[in-house]
Amino acid sequence: MIRRIAPVVLTAFISITVACNKPAPPAPAPAPAAKPANSNTAAPAQKAPGKGLPAAKVVPVPSNWITMADEQKGYGFKVPEGTQSQTKTTNGVDVFIAKTPEPSSVNAIVMAYKDKNASKEDLLNFASKVLEAMGETNVKITDVVELSDDYSLGMISSTDEQGRVTKGKILVATDVTDNYVMLLGTDEKEYAANEKIIDEIWGSFSMASGGYSGQS
Repeated sequence: MIRRIAPVVLTAFISITVACNKPAPPAPAPAPAAKPANSNTAAPAQKAPGKGLPAAKVVPVPSNWITMADEQKGYGFKVPEGTQSQTKTTNGVDVFIAKTPEPSSVNAIVMAYKDKNASKEDLLNFASKVLEAMGETNVKITDVVELSDDYSLGMISSTDEQGRVTKGKILVATDVTDNYVMLLGTDEKEYAANEKIIDEIWGSFSMASGGYSGQS
């Protein structure tokens, strides 16, 4: 699943998935999803969005982590220093792909797009369809918990064509018009060792505004 997806492949399937399910949202001017210094290396942003998860759900991160943020798209989160990243925009969907440095090697995908009618359930279904379109089987999103009116968190797993299983977590967030899907995963055998860093990443996510409810 997440650990094996090249940006060009992922965004191609996003384009197909969006087109097959509903009219694509208007495509904004291309912009990087998280301000990398170059196409392969993540770099700290100058300013992060100020509205985050409910205070009780925020997970403290180590002091040397860096903030990845796109002020235009209105979201940000933190990752370990040395995280490698790539970005692409296709069919109105901004895609940020990252891999944390060893030994964790947690993989992340953040998809951001505009649709004022999308619900958190729609975003969960969107993520599932994207993975299925990429050839993943046995895609499961389970144990979904509503963290607030704007955020939901769940477990996610899928199997690739070689039978390898990826396990991780999915965070979805809705703003008035903006929508965000964060996928975090690792090899199933390494999940227990990496769960803490996965929780730290999604737990640092924030939106620029108050979210759909205006209260996040």
